[in-house]
Amino acid sequence: MLRIRLARVGKKGQPYYRVVVADVEAKRDGRIVERIGNFNPLTDPGTFDINESRALYWLSVGAQPSDAVKRLLKLQGTYKRLSRLNAGENLDTLVAEFEGGTALGADARAVAEATQAVATAAPVATATAAAVEEE
Repeated sequence: MLRIRLARVGKKGQPYYRVVVADVEAKRDGRIVERIGNFNPLTDPGTFDINESRALYWLSVGAQPSDAVKRLLKLQGTYKRLSRLNAGENLDTLVAEFEGGTALGADARAVAEATQAVATAAPVATATAAAVEEE
């Protein structure tokens, strides 16, 4: 049985993880089948990059993700696309959708940018309203 999990690399006190597909009985940093991504928990928030097509492939053939990898895949939106893949959609279409920027991460960035734009525009609107009231 295969498992998608994290393999630790990096110096002492500076963890950095690879997202790998490995046999269940292999050691944490032992023999792997394929490396499909990486995860850096030191950044705020933690950054990760997982190859969507390979993750969908391994999940579709029965590889089980660890709890940490499952959380990352949900953040990336891979689980939603996996259910659509199981329903019969084409893998290439789903990967193109992810690479096109409609992934959850792109939506979160758009919401953050819109929130920042509203926050910077609010003082201007307040100042304009105060000027109108004075007249």
